Amino acid sequence: MIEPALMIDDNDDYARLLQEHLEPRGYKFDRAWSAREGLETLLKTGVEKYTLIVTDITMENQTAGLRLIRKIRRNGYRGVLIVASTGFNIPFVLRLSRPFLTIWGVDVLIPKEPLKQGKLVCKAVSSVGRMFLEGD
Repeated sequence: MIEPALMIDDNDDYARLLQEHLEPRGYKFDRAWSAREGLETLLKTGVEKYTLIVTDITMENQTAGLRLIRKIRRNGYRGVLIVASTGFNIPFVLRLSRPFLTIWGVDVLIPKEPLKQGKLVCKAVSSVGRMFLEGD
């Protein structure tokens, strides 16, 4: 069964690479190019439509994605939320960021740097994220 998903990223190259890895897992993506457009899309279609949302953190500015995540959760989104970001390519930064990302409602983190080499690396941040990754 194909599950609806939303990709929110201002970088077409990374968005395409993420979709190439996630679509074979059963997801069909709608696309937004900014945090503002992503939130508008989600609210227009309803928070229950998407079972998966993938977002970047740095879009319109350095924290647009973090504010977006907070708004997504405040509007009642209960699906899997993945952050894909270049800012988490260093293992030390990932370890320090995990508790912060959990508080914000992130389930899975995908560092973008390995995507350039054709490799999808997923790090579970929450119990929902662990269940999501175990389902693969």
